[in-house]
Amino acid sequence: MKKPASMPVLLGVTAMALAISGFALASSPKHDAAPPIEQSFTAFWQAAQDKPFAEQEALWDQFIEQPREAVYQSVVWEVRNNPDWKQGKDRSLKSRFEEYRRMGGDIPGGVHAIDAALGVQAKRFAQYFGASGQPRAIVVLAPDFDAKSGVMPNGDPVLALAVDSLLLEKAQLDIVLPHELFHLWDAEHSGITNDGVMPDTHLLLPLFEEGLATYVSTVVSPGHTDGEYLLQNDLGALPEARLNEAARRFLREADVLTIDPARHRTSDTYVHWFEGNSTPFQHDLPNRSGYWLGLHAIRVLARRHSLSEMASWSPARAEKEIRAALLMLADGGQVSGH
Repeated sequence: MKKPASMPVLLGVTAMALAISGFALASSPKHDAAPPIEQSFTAFWQAAQDKPFAEQEALWDQFIEQPREAVYQSVVWEVRNNPDWKQGKDRSLKSRFEEYRRMGGDIPGGVHAIDAALGVQAKRFAQYFGASGQPRAIVVLAPDFDAKSGVMPNGDPVLALAVDSLLLEKAQLDIVLPHELFHLWDAEHSGITNDGVMPDTHLLLPLFEEGLATYVSTVVSPGHTDGEYLLQNDLGALPEARLNEAARRFLREADVLTIDPARHRTSDTYVHWFEGNSTPFQHDLPNRSGYWLGLHAIRVLARRHSLSEMASWSPARAEKEIRAALLMLADGGQVSGH
């Protein structure tokens, strides 16, 4: 789940508990050799906290990234699809190192805090999806997201959980974890990887995938408001009357490729619908409104299809079905009764 610019949201995150109820810590020769992330952070920050930024970043690379090179290159910075990744890394880390001055001491406790919550959420999730496939997760330190799925160099889907971002956001784990566990489950079972941000697919796919993952949280962990499920109160406050125009607007851009093949990065149109920023991308809709529109489009589909059926769809089928739901919303169909 990409981090909004401002979220009223999480406790810390641990990777150890992901073995509970069939969820396993991702492994590779490099990752197996890495010490626990909280130990790496403590060693890094003790050495780096009073140094100039250039020295801090070199120590970060030594203690944090090099022992976990594959996940940082493939998932955290998405080097393959982000030609400007190094500049972005420098900007983000400089800001995050300043935040460590006030909250770095919380990271070891944060890494363990999710243990009990994940035990509960993994069991609830397994009631709907089973524990087969053993989706895998890695706890990291990362400034640009709280949690997101990605693909390792060997093709394995993984879930990266950024303990520092999660601590800063204070989010509700019973909402975030089902959402993220579904992304990983779907990558294993339906081939929709990287939250739907895949080569040669259209904006319809992340709309489907983020909408369905949000819907999964409403099913697995009921009792919250839409603003809480969407991790953004202004999205939850949007009236259903806005769906008609928003669906029409999205349909005009629905066939834009999610990844720009010329620039080898996510398209600007994707950013406008799905990413957070302190600057508004659309003058009359909050940032990340693709999550809101996707959730309501999934609720349209849920009138005729079960959760297990929707979760089984291939990328091509998912694009076809979400387009049909958007057309219904664009024609004035509403989502009453959810």
